Amino acid sequence: MNPSSSQYRFWIYLLASLGALVAALFAYLFVFRYPIWTLRAFRSPSRSMCPTICEDERVFVQMLYGTPYVPNRGDVVAFLYGQDRSVFVKRVIGLPGDIVASGPNGGILVNGRAWQPPPICGKPVVEAAQNNSALYSAFTQTHVAPGHLFVIGDNLQDSFDSRIPDFAPVTPDTVIGKPVMIYWSKGNSRIGCAVR
Repeated sequence: MNPSSSQYRFWIYLLASLGALVAALFAYLFVFRYPIWTLRAFRSPSRSMCPTICEDERVFVQMLYGTPYVPNRGDVVAFLYGQDRSVFVKRVIGLPGDIVASGPNGGILVNGRAWQPPPICGKPVVEAAQNNSALYSAFTQTHVAPGHLFVIGDNLQDSFDSRIPDFAPVTPDTVIGKPVMIYWSKGNSRIGCAVR
């Protein structure tokens, strides 16, 4: 037997093993954890949720067909917005009864505590935010009404969200799903990142 053929055989077995492992991982994710029939693919049209989900990244959203959903504080949700029923993706930071206010250094206070976003997965391709600090840092303190949600984009300086007076109220019945994973991004380290 020639040494090069055994070397090729080794690489073939290694690649086949890695392929089986990746297939098993995807089977677990898409059959047990996030059943494939509940997933829908979306492209992020803006940078309002960056660095969690950046512009032009593609995400799987687990659709909540016919199931009532009460989001938790910190959940990223997809919801229908406006007359044209566009799909928006934002983070819920205020639940009914919460008090949301502007904080120091452009931050946000929820019930008097500074809001801290979760850690970032991978290395996003982040563009500089537009300087709209005056618009966002001085938003009016809001007492979240019953049956409403206070939502923000993770890009605090460039997001059309509940801090803006013209932004229509978001209610749990408009929530259609939860983004669960980035499946395509210009930054390779982002592919496969869970949306937290």
